Amino acid sequence: MVKLLVADDERKICRLLELFFSERGYSVLLAHDGPSALACIRAERPHLVFLDLHMPGLDGLDILKEAREVDETIKIIVITGVEDEQTIQRVKALGAADYVIKPFSLEYLQEEVLAKVSTSLYEDLRTANQGLKKSLEELRQVARGIVAAFSLVISKIDPHYTHEHVSRSVEYAGKILTKLREMGVSLGGMSDELLLAGILLHDVGKIFTPKEILFKPGPLSNEEWRIMRRHPVDGAEILEQITGLKEMAKIVRYHQEAYDGSGYPEGLKGEQVPIGARIATVVDAFDAMITDRPYRKGMPVERAIEELKRNRGVQFDPQVVDALVSLYEEGNLKPAHLPEPAAPRNQPETAGAPKPKRPRKAKRPPSTEKK
Repeated sequence: MVKLLVADDERKICRLLELFFSERGYSVLLAHDGPSALACIRAERPHLVFLDLHMPGLDGLDILKEAREVDETIKIIVITGVEDEQTIQRVKALGAADYVIKPFSLEYLQEEVLAKVSTSLYEDLRTANQGLKKSLEELRQVARGIVAAFSLVISKIDPHYTHEHVSRSVEYAGKILTKLREMGVSLGGMSDELLLAGILLHDVGKIFTPKEILFKPGPLSNEEWRIMRRHPVDGAEILEQITGLKEMAKIVRYHQEAYDGSGYPEGLKGEQVPIGARIATVVDAFDAMITDRPYRKGMPVERAIEELKRNRGVQFDPQVVDALVSLYEEGNLKPAHLPEPAAPRNQPETAGAPKPKRPRKAKRPPSTEKK
């Protein structure tokens, strides 16, 4: 509702304007002297002010100056008893939107003033909306830049594994988001862009993990495991310093939580874990299982799917697992880094056909690390 202040020491004019605008859905405030008018402007921030230039206690021109300092978006229409060109030019220079000459009729208010007010407020709203869209896009660009920068930092940790791993995880996650929507699962109102960015950066905290632990080709000691388990909190604390990334930071903080509450760092259970983190847990584990690591070969996709099913409702969100399994059964989840199946031995290979590339070796992802 548009909030309107009528500031005039003539109570008849105040009453006339109050009735006129109230009948048209405006919320009308009244002030009969300068100090009261200025106090109302400061406290109520009306969208529109009808301001008499000559009121007791404080000159209308001074009120106009003060009002523009309080909020320059307030539309002020000056009421004056004399059509003096010099005065009119002065009030417009001070930011008045328009002026009305006393006396005026209801017909004049209807045909002239109300039309100008409606047009002016609409233009303000449209301008504000355009400005908001521009600001939001600028914020998105900043957020994308931050995410890209952190992604580059992560890739520097181990360019042969981490960058490829998170890229594949995000690809799986994007497909799972679409499938979950088809299944009617609520995604909590968070945009896909932020959800996927959080999954992309889920391992950002590993920039603080010593490389001798990250790349150790065997089981971790208790102390090494304690250090490794710090990376979700370390990563979240980085992102929490950036306004607008706090929801994304929750995905990073909780991507090692388990659906049954047995995970870390806080032992959250079920839907206490943000949906983005639950998706990150599944895609992280899935990609880790099917990818070669320094101390073992990646398992077949079919076996990884069975592992996800076996841990459905234990480590993993059942609905997220169901979405991934459905994508696999539909043929929409083929990992890009795996070779095509070899041709049967009783069939000759096509001359000149490229040989399948051997998958690169990968470091141990957090969801399958051992003590």
